Amino acid sequence: MPNQIQFLHLGLGAFHRAHQAVFIKQNIASVSMRKSDVADALTAQGNKYEVIARDASGETTTLIESIKESLFYPRDIARITEIVRSPDLQAITLTVTEKAYKNDGAEGVPARLAHLLAERFAAGAPGIAIISCDNVPSNSQFLRGLVLEVIAANGDSELLQWVSVNIRFPNSMIDRIVPAMTSSAITTEPFNQWVIENDPIHALFVGSGVEFVPDIKPYELAKIRLFNGVHSTLAYIGEVEGIEFVANAIVHPVIAPFIKLLQESEMVPSIKDTGGIDLLSYAAKIRKRISNPTLHHRAHQIAMDGSQKMQQRIFDGANDLEKLGRPAPLHAAAIAIWIHFLATNSEIDDPLAFKLSPLAQNADPLAAVTDTLTLAEFTRKLDPSYFAAIAADLETIRGSSVLELISNRIAGL
Repeated sequence: MPNQIQFLHLGLGAFHRAHQAVFIKQNIASVSMRKSDVADALTAQGNKYEVIARDASGETTTLIESIKESLFYPRDIARITEIVRSPDLQAITLTVTEKAYKNDGAEGVPARLAHLLAERFAAGAPGIAIISCDNVPSNSQFLRGLVLEVIAANGDSELLQWVSVNIRFPNSMIDRIVPAMTSSAITTEPFNQWVIENDPIHALFVGSGVEFVPDIKPYELAKIRLFNGVHSTLAYIGEVEGIEFVANAIVHPVIAPFIKLLQESEMVPSIKDTGGIDLLSYAAKIRKRISNPTLHHRAHQIAMDGSQKMQQRIFDGANDLEKLGRPAPLHAAAIAIWIHFLATNSEIDDPLAFKLSPLAQNADPLAAVTDTLTLAEFTRKLDPSYFAAIAADLETIRGSSVLELISNRIAGL
């Protein structure tokens, strides 16, 4: 008799196993969306594994047993459908990365989710919560729009109405540093946070440490900009300067003050509604967490999918500063470093690399910046008033180095 599954999770990566699977005490069926090997390996070890939380002061090991089934979509679609049609299911959670949040055909995440909801509707099962755990602004609500778009395009008005009324999409913010797995155990940091907008699902999380709040936006902006934006900036500096781990980059004598200034003089002021969060204290905590020397989080891993990440992590903050009439020379420098990375790195893991790299390699810095940043596929455009400053920074990097550029920026503030 199969386990009664309360949570279905899409995206069976290391992050899910070190985050949602730690918080959730009910039974989870976790679904790998791209390759079967992860699900098969986890199944072979009885779906049990250890999470090692480690920092300079020591480590703790936790046995995780909440995942009861590891499945692969579409191979195991029969079992996945059975779970979705069951009244036992309370929520579907997702960690599918930023690039999955688009409607790109029947095999895309929104289309697959629409299909699963159609199965639940056909079974007459009650409504559930769909909770995105990816670094996308208003993540679950954005996903809701994509799913409804798929259903509307299919012409199923009854399903559209049912999903609109019965399926809840509370936004959430997740935070834990989880480097790529290198063994059967997952190594991560002690810090672990999950914040969800108020929703009836809170009854399943009593005593779990998950926070429920009226508005996720301040938490989301603080995380995406002060943490994820810093992470991306460090990754591109590291990739260009040959610094393998971001923990080493953030304590570098030139890079460290640049990152601190980026956070305190630009990222913090870009967030108008703080939600009561002490953003300067939060920023300092982020720097300390990233400097954890035990995690070995590679710049190369963080640097992937920059075309999807930079828009909300850096572009949005720069745009907000422009609207406030505040300069953003450090955001401009971060974007120049990313464009230089696109032009010079031979191993770029990004769905738009084949378009971006040739544009970034233009010998004319202003043309390189303009052509790269006005790519049609970008859904969140950077204000063009920054282009000239970014081009000047790119010229500095090409003529000397990234470290020279950020040294100049520190000296100029």
